[in-house]
Amino acid sequence: MRTRLLRWLMYGALAVTLAAPAPRADEADPARPLLSDLMLLTQLRQVKLWYAEKADNWPLAAYELDQLKSTVERMVTLYPEARSVSQRTLIRDRTDPAIEDLRRAIAARDNAGFESAYGRVTEACNACHAAANVGFIIVRPPTKSPFANQLFEPQTEKQ
Repeated sequence: MRTRLLRWLMYGALAVTLAAPAPRADEADPARPLLSDLMLLTQLRQVKLWYAEKADNWPLAAYELDQLKSTVERMVTLYPEARSVSQRTLIRDRTDPAIEDLRRAIAARDNAGFESAYGRVTEACNACHAAANVGFIIVRPPTKSPFANQLFEPQTEKQ
């Protein structure tokens, strides 16, 4: 009787396990950031990058570009494909070249080159959104900073 009960419990647990839907990729690990969280972080880094360039704060622009690139790389690692779209391919083909142009413009302190490359990064983001059927998410260069608590102008160090 006891063996029969254990067998019934074991098979019942197995049936429940098999019937339960598999967790979504972004739910499998609660410590793993959601793709939407990484996208928001990317958007905020783009805003800070924009305002750093506008203030001619090239060290801050270089720092924010590194942070942006790191976030994009994390997205590609965690979500190489999203909504049946190869983010890895789109980022490699469209975003990475524009980011490298941004890097060169920052190194050269070239405002016009920066704005051109920044525009291409923005276009790449919008193209990816369209490909993933979320084309209603449209990003653009910012018109107002949400970072009222940060100075973007370069500060001279007191000696």
